[in-house]
Amino acid sequence: MVTRDALLQVLTADPAGLLPAREQMAMTLGWHIILACFGVAFPAMILVMHSRGIRRDDQVALGLAQRWSKVAAVLFAIGGDCCTDR
Repeated sequence: MVTRDALLQVLTADPAGLLPAREQMAMTLGWHIILACFGVAFPAMILVMHSRGIRRDDQVALGLAQRWSKVAAVLFAIGGDCCTDR
């Protein structure tokens, strides 16, 4: 059975690797927030450009939508690779 003193010692201890772990978590969370914003914005912009290209028969808009879709594919591949547990 764990005594009260032992429990207090464990709960109030300041491990040596706590600050680097928190910094790493903050960096990871920050990048995930940025990637999530791009993950929402890119498909919306692609949809708008593709719709405009089809409705107005605009080849420039269709080409832009095609380029952006390639960028979004690479971004999603990188984001998926970073988020998988190994």
